[in-house]
Amino acid sequence: MIKRYTQFIKEADETEETKVPENETDSSDSSKFTEIKDEVKSMIENTIKNSGGEYSGFVDSFNKNPDDVKVEGFINDSDIYDFYLKWRNDIDEVLNSIKFFDKLPSDVNAFGLYEYVIKGTQKAFEEVVGMLK
Repeated sequence: MIKRYTQFIKEADETEETKVPENETDSSDSSKFTEIKDEVKSMIENTIKNSGGEYSGFVDSFNKNPDDVKVEGFINDSDIYDFYLKWRNDIDEVLNSIKFFDKLPSDVNAFGLYEYVIKGTQKAFEEVVGMLK
């Protein structure tokens, strides 16, 4: 049987939830996505090292206006696509958690598959930066 991608992701989430012991609290979510958060944090620190500023101020600026604040290594579409290839599983989980896949591609102004991947990766990156606070 062929399944929709969102159904596949939801089933994967349900399977993962059954593996978590009942006595664990939401604090386990803080350990979720640690590798991608470390990577994004490193990218931000490299950007700050090259252009100046402080970490918390940069993160706040990025969260307020992600279109104007650029992170080194995440500027060009090719950089963004490479980031997606490296972190696609985590990115898919982040996007699923915010129900990104429930939206039509035209809702995010993506009119091709490549654009959809780029827009989705940018949105996941924004979410991960938001987790860094």
